[in-house]
Amino acid sequence: MDAQMQQILELFAQPAFLARDGVVVWCNGAARGLLTEGTPVAALLENDTALFSHWSREGTLQIPLILGGAEYDAAVRATDDGELFVASHPTHELNITAAAVVSASASLRKPLHMMISAAAAMFEQLDGSLEQAAVPASQLNRSIYQLVRLCGQMSDGGQLLLHRKEAHRAPTELVSLLNDFVAQAQPLIESAGIRLVYTPPEAPIRGDVDRSLLERALYNLISNAMNYTRAGGTITLTAKRQDRLLLLSVSDTGEGIDQSVMSTLFDRFCTSAPGDSRRGLGLGLPMVREIARLHGGTMMVDANADGGTSVTFSVSLDKIPLELHSRCVLYDYCGDLNHALVELSDVLDAEMFHPVDIP
Repeated sequence: MDAQMQQILELFAQPAFLARDGVVVWCNGAARGLLTEGTPVAALLENDTALFSHWSREGTLQIPLILGGAEYDAAVRATDDGELFVASHPTHELNITAAAVVSASASLRKPLHMMISAAAAMFEQLDGSLEQAAVPASQLNRSIYQLVRLCGQMSDGGQLLLHRKEAHRAPTELVSLLNDFVAQAQPLIESAGIRLVYTPPEAPIRGDVDRSLLERALYNLISNAMNYTRAGGTITLTAKRQDRLLLLSVSDTGEGIDQSVMSTLFDRFCTSAPGDSRRGLGLGLPMVREIARLHGGTMMVDANADGGTSVTFSVSLDKIPLELHSRCVLYDYCGDLNHALVELSDVLDAEMFHPVDIP
């Protein structure tokens, strides 16, 4: 790294360091109190070097780090001198915002349930021969599904980010879980003109996972991919075992992530560029990373060499201690609504939500 670049990085308030051959070779002033030259990069990656080894070294990588015993989010770029890391630390104000969002979601629940009941009563009165009612009924139903998802993102997402939500992990045959997920998601993805390619693990895998949270993470990644992939594009879901980890990757052929927001991907409530109609609450990727953490793993975001984005998260396959007490009753935020339709409601056409056709 030349002297001019070092001088610029010394001005950064965020910790920045350069690594070469897996070892830190230079730190700026903000990083020197958190690590030293000669520190192995593997020691900073939450003991999860498997994801880092999958990095294509194209564009900017986003990955969590542990610096000085605290969690940081790092943007990484490959340079001629090595890998340049620039880290940022989540602020306390974001925790306050997360708590407010959880509270707001609770206030929305009652009017939303009343809306669902009223709509259900109205849909029962619909005459299938009244074609003029089909479009507004589908639009209303889709809006209800979107609101259910929004409340779920606000409530569970906020609790995840505040570390208030537990994973109820149980022994699970993971290939079967993934096959069920694909069977639910594939027809909906293809209804949008997007192809889903699924590469399953090479052999059966068992692990202790929270099935509901794992599916939630995958639906978030699929929804994001569909949002930025045009009809005719492809989304690839890959599951691969590496030692005691299951690596789950969702890659797309979409437009990719704007570099102006790449460094804030893991920031809570930070969304895409202003004016982008696809922007949401900014909870999706932070939720996925927290779900991975609850499963002993972590997550990274990578730019594909040929365009699009790849998001990979890991799940530990190590067995957890046996729980001898009875399990609590689990709350299903979707109620009796179809989970796939709720989770993908923001990216599916309204015609998919005709109330007579939905089981």
